Amino acid sequence: MHVIGLTGGVGSGKTVVAHKLAEITGAQVLLADELGHLVMEKGEKGYQEIIQTFGAEILDEQGRISREALAGIVFAEEGKLQKLNQIIHPAVKEYIRDYIEEHRAEEGVLVLETAIMFETGCDALCDEVWYVYVPEEIRMERLAKNRGYSREKSRSIMKQQLLEQEFRSRCKRVVCNDGNLEMLGQNLRQLISDEFCVKIF
Repeated sequence: MHVIGLTGGVGSGKTVVAHKLAEITGAQVLLADELGHLVMEKGEKGYQEIIQTFGAEILDEQGRISREALAGIVFAEEGKLQKLNQIIHPAVKEYIRDYIEEHRAEEGVLVLETAIMFETGCDALCDEVWYVYVPEEIRMERLAKNRGYSREKSRSIMKQQLLEQEFRSRCKRVVCNDGNLEMLGQNLRQLISDEFCVKIF
């Protein structure tokens, strides 16, 4: 199995690109955000450690971690979010590593999507990494429309992420996602028609 990492800044539509790529090529998809929720479930890697760190008051009546209650803690006190990330990120990376090892001998492609590809070291688990590029202004417009973010909030998040030049220098290919879904499909088809990609897909 060939593993393609997919990353980019906030508002670039990485998840949309991952699903569109899977639709066109039949690739499997792993979304780091979804895995972050998975590792918090009962019996999973992060469950007990999160309870030990943040207390049993974050549990609902079924003994599951309430994301709402947990968010109320981690966003209310400085340093708490970092503590949560120190639990979640390694657990997610371990899940991804185990999944890749289990399926490595299979044919096909796995797309791994995460905003913090390089920060968590997940790039080391990939055969190559692609950068989803969208101009900053369009990203801010999308974040305002889809998430209700103010320009100030969008800009503050972007400042915490890698610069475009760094994404480009560390990624093998660039996917332009500044148009509609039809344009994205055209861009992806053109990208995978490259002679090197043809061997992968």
